[in-house]
Parts: sequence; structure tokens; C-alpha cells
Amino acid sequence: MVLLAFFGIFLVFGAAVLYWLLGTSRYGGNRSTVTLQLTATQAALAHGAVKPEPCRTIRVYFIKPSRYDEEGYVQYFRYGVQPNNTLTVLTALNEAFNKRCAGERNVRLETVIWDEICDGIVSPQTITAIKEKAREDGVELLMGLAGVQSNQYPRGRDLALQFVAEGLPTMMGGFHVSGFPDSCKFLNECGVTTVVGEAENIWGAIVEDFLRGDLQKHYTVTEGIRAKTGQDDIIVPLITDSLLPVLDDRYLTRFFNESMTTLDTSRGCPFTCSYCSVKNVMGRTMRSREPDSVVSWVRDACRNHGIESLFLVDDDFFRSPRWEEILTGLIDVKKEYPKLSFMMQVDVDASCYANVAEGEAETAKHRRSRKFTELAAAAGCYQAFVGIESLNPDNLNFATKYQNTDDRQHKWKIEAARAHVIDKYKRVVENWHKVGVSVHAGYMLGFPFDGPDCGRVAAATLKKIGFDIVSFFIMTPLPGTEDQVRFTKEGSIIDWDFNQLDSQHVTLKHEKLDTESWLGAYRDAFLGFYSIPRLLHTIFTVCAGRNLDAESRRAVLRQFTYYFFSYRQGRHPMVGGIWPIRRRDVRRATVTDDEARRFYLGKRFDAILRGDGEEGFAAAPA
Repeated sequence: MVLLAFFGIFLVFGAAVLYWLLGTSRYGGNRSTVTLQLTATQAALAHGAVKPEPCRTIRVYFIKPSRYDEEGYVQYFRYGVQPNNTLTVLTALNEAFNKRCAGERNVRLETVIWDEICDGIVSPQTITAIKEKAREDGVELLMGLAGVQSNQYPRGRDLALQFVAEGLPTMMGGFHVSGFPDSCKFLNECGVTTVVGEAENIWGAIVEDFLRGDLQKHYTVTEGIRAKTGQDDIIVPLITDSLLPVLDDRYLTRFFNESMTTLDTSRGCPFTCSYCSVKNVMGRTMRSREPDSVVSWVRDACRNHGIESLFLVDDDFFRSPRWEEILTGLIDVKKEYPKLSFMMQVDVDASCYANVAEGEAETAKHRRSRKFTELAAAAGCYQAFVGIESLNPDNLNFATKYQNTDDRQHKWKIEAARAHVIDKYKRVVENWHKVGVSVHAGYMLGFPFDGPDCGRVAAATLKKIGFDIVSFFIMTPLPGTEDQVRFTKEGSIIDWDFNQLDSQHVTLKHEKLDTESWLGAYRDAFLGFYSIPRLLHTIFTVCAGRNLDAESRRAVLRQFTYYFFSYRQGRHPMVGGIWPIRRRDVRRATVTDDEARRFYLGKRFDAILRGDGEEGFAAAPA
């Protein structure tokens, strides 16, 4: 009886905790807010101090689309994992326009950011409500699908066509349209404006065209510097004085850790990895923000928004031309706000040469690597994400990832090359652990030299080397990459549904792996690394025995647990969230672009093709 009573009390306590977690702070909790003064005060109007004039208000929606799950439902979660940096940067561009033009021209941009992953699904009823609210408020609408990745393109496309069908001016930007011209062409034909590349120096022109009623079909960066890619050169903007993200306290409450946010301090990647689209969209020329501005932004985020954790989304922070100044500044901020910590993405050389190995003479490379790791740890770095991708040097050379093999000329025999790669990875882990920083590896399965046992071998070897967290990915031909061009020419792509490009679906032919064995290798890798015994050991020892500092241990514990359950719930940890919510009223209706055009635009599109009097899709503002 006593045990039954104790069990009952435990259930009541658990239910109360669950209610508190899920039922409070959803819309900001007790965060202090200041009501914006959008009009003159009644006293000023009564005394004739100002004359009331109608203000032209453009309500700009920046929507980050989700993706469809295995059954065609839109993925939506109670909590997201990390805020989207693109949404907060675009918000800054609107605020800059308002500061520059609102007073002089009586025009104001009102920003609404919407992350479908955690803000809720944009249903047809939602679109109707958006139009009705705009009409009620007397504002115009401009819809933007922002930061659209390839696996989000089908959902983003479906939303864009629904907006067009409702007569709403609509844009789409992000890595997919920036790297895949065929999608741009299709969207333009359907009346959707496409924005290719970084928006900083073209957003003003887009807004001006909209205000004149002359929104173009396609925009791309035309001013800046020329940068090399893996294919043709592109123009990229300088970001030294570009606007930093604007934090939205309401948006932060949508995430499991509302004291964490994202920040980009540099853009570009100098390497030539054939599977990566970053260099082809942002170029191989590294560009950095002004360090003083970055440090001031972080200090303000800590002071006014309660930020304690950052994810520096730079594709390779170690290759930023201003990393030393930024880390030195963050050390000063951490003295004021001791809880400040961050994780970042770097290449293997960031820590590999922080020690002088036997037979080596100390060089500038060693001193640079040692300074970087020491400054990063002092500034609060708790985790470094390192793209190792494969243990096999033949795979790395196939992908032109020579920074991991140091064998650009392919001179070494396979045994010596393999030993060098493994030794390099061991040094990466050991040197980060020496300064108390955990290491998160990115690993791809399905390179040409991988076989059915590649997942099992990878899990065992990566555990032995000492990596704390590993993200496993199925090799995926992302649009805009050399791999995608190569596999298209070879006829190796067997699934052109972009929704499947989420790193856990097989979309390629492979000489040694069929679909079932490839998925089996992926399963072996995840279950081998994130095993039940290892989970229990991680929990009960709080990641002890690795020389990690306290925040690094806590982060590994959180991430290991999240990865353990996320894979077992059938989704890649990097393409999801916490606590899935299924909306059964919104489900995928089409797969191909042509099917989507017919389904969402139907007879209206046919009439335009025939030239039956309609000039285009962009109707008058709501």
C-alpha cells in the first residue's frame, strides 16, 4: 500500500512538472515588454502639434518552411532545437529600412517571422486569416520563404504557390534556389520571385521595386567582390559593416533552450569538398564582420535578452580572417557574463596542430592552432563541430577533402594514408579535450569506397578515437554541388524528390550498397554509437573522464540524450525538434513541380498560358 501511494505521488509530481514545461512560457512568459508607440499621442494630435497622415505599411512575412515527414504530414514540434539565423538577419534589414526611410517617406516595414518547425503550420486557413488581418489593419502584404534548404523546398514551393493563388506577392530565397537554377525557372514561371545569394545589398532594391509595384521575377547579388567556387565565380557582398541579427524574445521561447541563439561572424569556406554547397553559394573567399560589432552584439544579447549560449554558424570559424579579435573580445564579455558559452564549426586543422607530435618541429601552423584552441576555451567554447566525413582516405580524396588527408597528389599508399588520417583525428580530439572542449564529428556514409559494414566500423572507430557526439549522414547529392552535377551525368540519382534530401534517405545508386544495406549501415552507425550502455554511462558519469569542463559535460549529456531518442523516433537529429505534434489537416498533395503547379494554380495557370486577359499572378495588395 505504501509503495502504491508513493507511486501515485510520483505520478502527480511528474504530471505537474510536465504541465509546467509544456504549458508555461509558450508566448514569452514573464519577459518584460515595451509597447511600441506607432502613432502620435492624443495630446499631440489635439493641440495640432502634428498632422495625422496615413502611413503606408508593408507587413513582411519571413517564413522558414518545414518539411514533410514519411507520411506526408508537415513536421512540427513543441520545441525547436536552434533559432534560424536567416530570419533574424532579415529582420535586421527591415529595421534598417525603417530607420532610413520611415520618417522621410512615411513608409514602414512591419516584420513577422514564422518558423514552421516550432511556430506552427501555415495552413490554408492560416493564409486566409493573414489576408483578413491585413485587410482589417489596412496594410499590404509581402510573403517571403526564407532560408529554404533543399529538403524544405517541396514544402516551401507548396506554400509559395498557395500564396500566389491567393494573389499575394511572394518571394523565395535560400540555398536551394541559390544552387538550382531549374527551381528558379519554375518558380518564376509561376509568379514567385526568387532571390539568389546573400540579401544584404539587394534587399533595399527589392523593397523599392515592391513599393513601385514592379517586383521583378529574379534577384541576384551584382555588387561586391568576385569569389571562386567549385564551379563558376560568383559575386558576394562584403559583410564588414553588415547588420547583425535582431533578437526576437517571442521567437526564443519556441526553443528548448530559450537562452540560446545563433550568430554568423563570417561567411564562405575556402575548401573544395565536392558534396558541399556552401562554397558555391557563399564563395571560397572568407569574409568577416567587424569584430567590435560582433562583441558589442553579444554583450547586448547577454544583457538585454538573457542569452547564455551561442551557436556560431560560420561554416569554418577557424578560417575567419578576424577570429583572434572576436575571441579576445568574447573573453572580455565572459568576464562580465560568466555563463556565456558557445559552440562553433571548424576544420580538423583548428586543433590538430595544437601540440607538437614526435618528429615534428614547431611551426607557425602549430602556434596558430594552439592559440586558437586556448582562446576559444577561454572565451567559453564548449563544443567544436568538425567535419571528418570518413575514415577512409580514398573517400576523402574522392570528395576533394584534402585538408583531412594532406595528400592532394595521392602519393601515399593506402595503409600509410589511413594511419595518417586516424592519427590526425586522434590529435583533433585530444587537443580539444586538453582545453576542456567537447568534439562533435560530422560523418557521411555511402562514399564510393564504403561497403555494407561501413556504419558498424565507423561507430566502433569513432568511439575508440574519443569523439563525444557524432552526426551521421547518408551521402546526399545536394543541388548546387559538384556531386549533384557528377551523379546527374552518370545517371546515378534514383530519387529526385527533394524532400528526401535530409541525410537519412537513399537517393543514389551505389556499386557496393543497395538501398536496404545502405540504410542498414546508417542504422548500425547510429545504434552502435548511441547504444543503451553508452547512454547510461554518459548519464550516470555526466561525461566524466574526458577532461571536459562543466558546460561541455552538460552539453554532451543533453545532446547525447537527444540524439539517442531522435534517431529511434525516425528522424535525423539535425532535421527536427523536441516533442512532435502532428497536424492531420495539412498533408502533402503533390511531389513534382508540375503536379504542384496544376494542383495549386489549376485553371488560373492554364488561362494565363493562353493569354486570357490576366497579366500575371501578383494581385493588388491585400
